[in-house]
Amino acid sequence: MSLILVMEASRVMAEAAQAALIEAGYEVALSLTVADGLSACQERKPDLVLTEWYLQEGSGLDFLEKLATQEIKPPVILVTGCGQEETAARSLSLGAWQYLIKTESYLEELPGLARGWLEKLAGQRLAAEKERLKRRLEAQSELAEWLAHNFKNILAASIGYLNLIDLNNQNQDRVRQQEFLKESRQSQETAVDLLEQLIRLTAAEAGEAERTLLSEVVETARDAARAKVLSNIEAQYPEQLESARAKLGQVAFLNSCRRVEPLNLVRADWLSILEALLQNAYEAVLAAEDPRILVTGEKTGSRLEISVKDNGRGMSAKVLQHAREPFFSTKGEVGVGLGLSLASSLVLRQGGNLNLQSTPGEGTRVKLDVPL
Repeated sequence: MSLILVMEASRVMAEAAQAALIEAGYEVALSLTVADGLSACQERKPDLVLTEWYLQEGSGLDFLEKLATQEIKPPVILVTGCGQEETAARSLSLGAWQYLIKTESYLEELPGLARGWLEKLAGQRLAAEKERLKRRLEAQSELAEWLAHNFKNILAASIGYLNLIDLNNQNQDRVRQQEFLKESRQSQETAVDLLEQLIRLTAAEAGEAERTLLSEVVETARDAARAKVLSNIEAQYPEQLESARAKLGQVAFLNSCRRVEPLNLVRADWLSILEALLQNAYEAVLAAEDPRILVTGEKTGSRLEISVKDNGRGMSAKVLQHAREPFFSTKGEVGVGLGLSLASSLVLRQGGNLNLQSTPGEGTRVKLDVPL
């Protein structure tokens, strides 16, 4: 049995609507004020809310505004005798599902209207659930493909190096055996690192905040990002390792976060965010003649604004459109496509925004705006 919450300023009108709906087989709750209506939504979770424009101690628009901040938000129909376009537009902008003008036959028509509304809502919910399942299956398929490609290659490399070690061959060079073991361990560490990124990407909550010096986090992330870039190049293009090392040594890196006072931050999250962004930046400037990376930070009121800018290859509009999607790589076959997605996910989890600006051949700028 569907539960309908009726909100009216007049108890007589509210009880008349209640009687008509009960006779049609619905369960009905009544509220005369905004506060009572909000409480009923959270406690009883109605399938539909019918609220008048005029209420005791407030209005239907007041109710919509406050409902938007609540955890449970049932569909709301604003019902009123005032047929003003401005009122209708305002109610819809505040989240009303529909807007209805009362007529003299409103009470007689109400059961049929409610039936139509609830059937339409059920259809929309079913369609939304089908779409959600479709997206979930697509994400699972994408994840399976990504895991198969990346982990298969990583584990195959690890096993391959181990197979090169012949413990029964007394003449096999011990130094070579140690090199094979080292390469196998590096492949396994890469696999563990990817798993940790996946876990952080899907974690629901941030960790504990601690007093943190942003400039120190930037420098730690810079060193980790450089090391990861070189490790990836060594694994995929070992012949380019020395030239890449020399190129990274030429990068002019400016950390302009030293003036930012110590802040309460989830340090592990910010290390992951900045490491991911700086890894992308270092990879982008490998082909630049005068490679530069600039990191700026500023505390503005109760918000933290950070910018990571490079003068690397940049991204096309098409790549930029998909850059933050999980498993989409902005670097073709280089990398695994988790960097920007991980950074964006962690920033979003903290209630912030990540904005990308990029021009092919000119570089990329990532702007973060996060509440403290």
